[in-house]
Amino acid sequence: MSKQRKQQPEAMVTGEKSIRFKFGDQVDQETYFHVMQFSNMVEQDGFYLLEIIVPTYNTVTVYLKKEPSNMAEIVERLLSKWQKSEETESTLSVRKLTIPVCYDEEFSLDIERVVAHTNLTANDIISLHCQPIYTVYMIGFLPGFPYLGKLDERLATPRLHTPRFRVEKGTVGIGGHQTGIYPLDSPGGWNIIGKTPLDLYRPDRKEPFFIQAGDQLGFSPITKEEYAEIKSQMDKHPEAISEFVTMSDLL
Repeated sequence: MSKQRKQQPEAMVTGEKSIRFKFGDQVDQETYFHVMQFSNMVEQDGFYLLEIIVPTYNTVTVYLKKEPSNMAEIVERLLSKWQKSEETESTLSVRKLTIPVCYDEEFSLDIERVVAHTNLTANDIISLHCQPIYTVYMIGFLPGFPYLGKLDERLATPRLHTPRFRVEKGTVGIGGHQTGIYPLDSPGGWNIIGKTPLDLYRPDRKEPFFIQAGDQLGFSPITKEEYAEIKSQMDKHPEAISEFVTMSDLL
């Protein structure tokens, strides 16, 4: 990754034990680069009060184990360390994942709704959905749910007026200008266009969360037969998920 212009965050105390650092209002790669760099800086600092760091599209929230005697001093310390850090090329290790997805009509319940809204064909929608390499900007609202960007603007489709009571795990959907994968059975209002046979979240697995914030993620179309085979293997060997994902490390 090339050198980036250093962004200075705005600090806001959000609670007795939390501070939020905001890197502007943009949602883009440069901003997210600084979010991850700042998160790494805080974590590697060995900050003795640190409880957890939560990065999002353009913010980093630092949670402390206990209420500090001087919050302003902590804010100043972290901002000063950031300002003094060198503007070097990224040394973050980034994973690139290619997730298999079946776009068969059995799994694409809302494809016609997307077709009607976008004036694209179903094949065009699948092609455009698979073309980008998405950044996993954050994990939420369910355990392991990846918020991905940036969706091709031609695919942007409003969420359903009435959410479904149950969306099956593995479902791939479009919600407005975003796309994501449901890691659990849950209610949901995104437009369903496909399904992956992979279990992205398994609490009984050694590493419960397969996808992490900062990952680069692509989609690869598979047939119903391939879906069934991978699903069968996943049910038998949940720890073997990486065998069905094309993975590489980027810098």
